[in-house]
Amino acid sequence: MTIERTHGKPDGALRVGQFTGWHGDRTDGMAELLESGVEILTGDYLAELTMLVLAKNEHRGGKGYVSAFVDVLALHLDEIAEGGIKVVTNAGGLDAPGLAAAIRELCAERGVSLSVAAVIGDDVRDVLNERDDLELVNIDTGVALDLSEHRVLTANAYLGAWPIVEALHRGADIVVCPRTTDASLVVGAAAWKFGWTPTDYDQLAGAVVAGHIIECGAQATGGNFSFFAEHGDLGLPGMPLADISQDGSAIIGKSVDSGGLVTTDTVLAQLFYEVNGHAYQNPDVVTDLTSVHVESAGADRVRVSGTVGFAPTSTAKLSLTFEGGYRNTMTIGLTGANLKNKIDWIRRQVEAEIGKPESFDECRWATIGPANVDGTFEEATAWLVLTVRDKERSRVDRAHFSSRIVSIATSSVPGFYMTTPPQSERLFGVQWPSLIEKNLVHASVLVDDGSHIPVAWPAWDDAAAEPYPIAENDRPDVTGSDSDLGATAPAMLGAFVGTRSGDKAGSANLGAWARDDATFRWLDTFLTVDRLRLLMPELADLRVERFVFSNLRGMNFMIYQYLGDGVSACTRIDPQGKGLGEYLASRLVDVPVALYSAEDGNQPIE
Repeated sequence: MTIERTHGKPDGALRVGQFTGWHGDRTDGMAELLESGVEILTGDYLAELTMLVLAKNEHRGGKGYVSAFVDVLALHLDEIAEGGIKVVTNAGGLDAPGLAAAIRELCAERGVSLSVAAVIGDDVRDVLNERDDLELVNIDTGVALDLSEHRVLTANAYLGAWPIVEALHRGADIVVCPRTTDASLVVGAAAWKFGWTPTDYDQLAGAVVAGHIIECGAQATGGNFSFFAEHGDLGLPGMPLADISQDGSAIIGKSVDSGGLVTTDTVLAQLFYEVNGHAYQNPDVVTDLTSVHVESAGADRVRVSGTVGFAPTSTAKLSLTFEGGYRNTMTIGLTGANLKNKIDWIRRQVEAEIGKPESFDECRWATIGPANVDGTFEEATAWLVLTVRDKERSRVDRAHFSSRIVSIATSSVPGFYMTTPPQSERLFGVQWPSLIEKNLVHASVLVDDGSHIPVAWPAWDDAAAEPYPIAENDRPDVTGSDSDLGATAPAMLGAFVGTRSGDKAGSANLGAWARDDATFRWLDTFLTVDRLRLLMPELADLRVERFVFSNLRGMNFMIYQYLGDGVSACTRIDPQGKGLGEYLASRLVDVPVALYSAEDGNQPIE
């Protein structure tokens, strides 16, 4: 390694680079990181939806693993072997042994000698079949699932870091994991490197935070970033890396000579992504997110330290998907004036053809736009989107749904057109997040010679793992404490506050953070649950909890059931809640004039 490639890396630190953040992420991340002096490459492919996609693929006779990983690996196999670089990925999906076999075959074809291990044990469908007494309670709704009423498609417990550690200790160069918590890929690498024990909770928790920050790839380096416009052309943000030290602290950076940036804001944005409360549950440690300290460590370098961990609980998260029925959608283009009258007429006509909304399990009409009726054709266009779902396939198939809507095109409003031909229905899965006792989940490592090495869960302590109440007692009053903040002027919230949102099964999380202490004091008082409901009327009837993180100058809102039964089943136009943060940031609010600063461009709206 050259000095340039390892620039900024603390002595003794482990450099881990995340080459992909999801199934579908760009494929050049591995090349970037190999030029950046990484010792371990980690790759996360398994969003909640991906498991269902792989299950459907298997059902059609395809692969149950992410075959694209083999293609990426093939491009860099020689360099990885020559450099002694380890690779840890969850691309194994539903068939980690199958992917391991494919990698061994690739190595044999290329004459490269690498040891490949597969982690197994996450699939608990057999356990569910044998134990009809299991009460699988949805952790968001409290409702218990009756398995006898549903066809289970996937049921995977989230494994932790110690099977990865075992595989690396046994000489594996490439570790193929199935459903493992995203951060565990990094935790396992660090625990192996530094010889941590299962009770080194603070170190493990520090690695969880580092892993969480880099797990979604470029979302830590300028992608999906509220304040992007302040930094000029960010180009294509580089892939993130973490220099992890023996004590669990880490410095977050990015691949060399790449676009994007790494600042405390880009790191905070990712810290607030897809988390819930103060205690961040992982299989091997409970991480106290109120203990995390974030500070700049130079250009494109951010230090994350001080993290405290607690013993894990006796349960693992279980991601279960069962067959929910079928869905279909059609989008109608509407241009020009009389929009309300056009929509009303179309809805009456469509309902006469396919049935009333209440005749479906779910029916959602959504109108998007127009942006400007006096603007260009595109700006003056609105989209009318109709999405339906039902257990009865024939209710939403092409013949009875999409073709019938198309059939009224010349008998309806002026300018009626469709964005697609009539579509066929598709199967959707219902996501059911729950917990399963760890003593029912048995992980092991499958090595090159076919041997299975069992890996026990670390000791747990349910009492020690609950240092915080489930939710903060939120202030009920939306106007109460503003009077001492002086005069106010209207501005978009996003001029002062960063936001990021995402999905957690059927719920959404929405994080918001301030960039200075004064703004955070105002935000803490201002942005209560009740205020959030006023700013975002869609949340009026939903359960919302707020968790404040004064150490991060921010807060996280859990919005339960906003996404219904999860991304595959959700009928919203944004089924993963990705846009909620920017929606909140665009709300016009009264901001204390004392917070305005000509230096950063924050000015009242005239």
